[in-house]
Amino acid sequence: MTRPTDTGTISSAEAAGVDRAATGGLALGQRILVSPQFLLVATIVVFSAFVTLQSPQYLSVLNWSNILRNAVFIFIVGAFSTYVLVSAGLDLSVGSIFVVGALAVANLLFAGFPIWLAIAVAVAFGVAAGLVNGVLINYVQIPAFIVTLGMLYIARGLATFVTGGRPIAPLPDDFNAIGQGDIFGVPLLIFYAVVVGIVAHVILEYTPFGLALRAIGGNREAARVSGIDVRRVSVIIYMLSGASAAFAGMLMSARLGSGQPSVGTGFELQVISAVIIGGTSMFGGIGSVSGTALGALVLSILANGLVLLRIDPTLQNVMVGCIIIVAVAIDQFRRGRMFRGLRR
Repeated sequence: MTRPTDTGTISSAEAAGVDRAATGGLALGQRILVSPQFLLVATIVVFSAFVTLQSPQYLSVLNWSNILRNAVFIFIVGAFSTYVLVSAGLDLSVGSIFVVGALAVANLLFAGFPIWLAIAVAVAFGVAAGLVNGVLINYVQIPAFIVTLGMLYIARGLATFVTGGRPIAPLPDDFNAIGQGDIFGVPLLIFYAVVVGIVAHVILEYTPFGLALRAIGGNREAARVSGIDVRRVSVIIYMLSGASAAFAGMLMSARLGSGQPSVGTGFELQVISAVIIGGTSMFGGIGSVSGTALGALVLSILANGLVLLRIDPTLQNVMVGCIIIVAVAIDQFRRGRMFRGLRR
């Protein structure tokens, strides 16, 4: 399998060598700086230590259970948004598809549909929205920013119109148990996130599809010349992104016990932030599901810690913005080293 770059195509083994060359000549401190995962772990440790000193409640099992629950929704969507960014795409519609999934399943359950069918239809709506995004981007050649921004407004507008902007409740207890239940004290939501994460990681790292989407992100034209059906793979990526958003929205309704039209506001920015903070390059080709998991955890920890510190939660945006800028700066540094290694 070849991995396209701006200077042609190289094999996966050669690409790994280039990655090592990009960091092999660096001092230990510099190697640490070019590792986004280390930056995230360090951020979590330092911030957690500070919050613990101010509020011992931070380390309680109940508090960490809430932190992980809140991170689940960002991560489930972020896992497949990682695919989108790795392929050099962009999906701004996940927040609206999230609310479509939440309200669709609630509407169907309230109307008496079986739980399995309501869930399947809700996820199908997400797949359909992703299909529309992918087709318009790849076959009609409309920029991803424009298409997904349009879908953001369309999906949320239709969801609000159909429900009249009113919450949908009550929902069946058996359905609510999907989002509120636990096994041996561990919330079911965490199990769902682990399963989604493992599947997304394996696909990205160990399958031809994962190699193909990385190739597309590295150099779209070179990927096409090497025999990859670029448009087909890209459409599938957007369908997976839409499906994950609708699935997460369904889980949110199960957790709340109702369909809330207000959920998902600004959610797309949280997801993209988690993916970028996790080390995925905005320019395509580089990224990991594990990094996105850490990015989602950072956002949840920041939100929780600021509440315990009784600091204005709006300052979370300031901290997230700073972390994003640092993450992108590190990405630029890494890419610069990589291409210098290629030229050598």
